[in-house]
Amino acid sequence: MTSTHYPVSGDPIVFFDFETTGLSPTNDLIIEVAAVKYVPGADAHPHLQHLIAIDRPLPKFITKLTGINDDMLQAHGRPMADVLDEFIAFVGDHPVVSFNISFDSRFLRAAVERHGRKPLRNHAHCALERARIAWPDLPSHKLVNMARHLNLNPGTAHRALDDTLLALEVYFRSFHVDGLQELPKPSEKTIAVDSPTIIPTINGPRQFRIEVLGTKRHQEVFESVCGPRTRKGVALDIQVQLRVETSSNAVKVLLQEEVIGNLSPRMAQDFRRALVEGDLAEFKHFECSAKIRGGKISDSQGEGDYVMWLDIPQDDD
Repeated sequence: MTSTHYPVSGDPIVFFDFETTGLSPTNDLIIEVAAVKYVPGADAHPHLQHLIAIDRPLPKFITKLTGINDDMLQAHGRPMADVLDEFIAFVGDHPVVSFNISFDSRFLRAAVERHGRKPLRNHAHCALERARIAWPDLPSHKLVNMARHLNLNPGTAHRALDDTLLALEVYFRSFHVDGLQELPKPSEKTIAVDSPTIIPTINGPRQFRIEVLGTKRHQEVFESVCGPRTRKGVALDIQVQLRVETSSNAVKVLLQEEVIGNLSPRMAQDFRRALVEGDLAEFKHFECSAKIRGGKISDSQGEGDYVMWLDIPQDDD
């Protein structure tokens, strides 16, 4: 690592990534852990990578997405408690970075609570947030698309170590866009509290229901969360992103940078109006906690092949 965008002084930074059985920290498990400790000015940077043994079969969608299968976990997977202790020791008190830190930090906190470990309080940074700040005009900031944009070798997509290395590149390069030198700033957020999310976050005490219209090309991602679309899915607490499109009136709904559908036209119109009234029109990306209440085949063929209902917290005022 000798390129000019790498810092040559300062404290080590730990980049990490998890692969999981799904999107819910409450119901899903980590199946792979990787971390790279970037040591400024050093010739070598320590890393770790481990598969995790779990007590259930992998969803077919996850095997197709990651290439990880049940045989691999059975043959090479280690107990989560052991890997968690090694990960915590590896991270130490260094700042941490991941691509969509809010997702990984929720799974980390769930694992720490599940195994009775002390909460981590490392300062946390988000490489995805940095990408959206540095390259706001890109239509998609998925990690594989960032690799293509930056002319980087993506390695094996959705494998923890390769994704960690890509997150490292995106993060450091984001401070050197158009020749403008910008230094990383210390984070005020920690991984134990509210890790940085895509700003602003929609939250509040009152629930309202959003209709998400999906099509066949989104079906696989949808089913990985809700189960088959021919039956009603169980309620799942997840984190979803809303993306305001600049080329149309649409508002996309995403899970982990994967589009799963659109807000219904009326809801999209109301959402855009609320952004203007709330002086949030400059923002294009939003994140919110949601409860997926299930999906069903749409009665209207012109509107898509399924409908997903999200109960999303929203401020009363």
